[in-house]
Amino acid sequence: MGAVREKSDERWREAIRSIVLAGQEDGEFAPVDADDFTIMLSALLDGLAIQIALDDPAVPAQRTYDLAMRFASGQLGFDWEAAPKRARKRSS
Repeated sequence: MGAVREKSDERWREAIRSIVLAGQEDGEFAPVDADDFTIMLSALLDGLAIQIALDDPAVPAQRTYDLAMRFASGQLGFDWEAAPKRARKRSS
């Protein structure tokens, strides 16, 4: 089981790293260390995913998305703004 998790984590981190490097090459992202950013973002997402899985009412899925995007935009230097709260509500 450990090897499967490791491979999954490696693929996930490589996807993030590739996106960061491509964005830097295109001039869309700031020149941050792609490896450090990848570890930080993947750790943040893992932690937030646990809160969603535990159904923490303080950490709904949309809020985790907003927090992760705020972190990424701050680190990578791109403009991002969360959708207004009324537009983010799901219809039942």
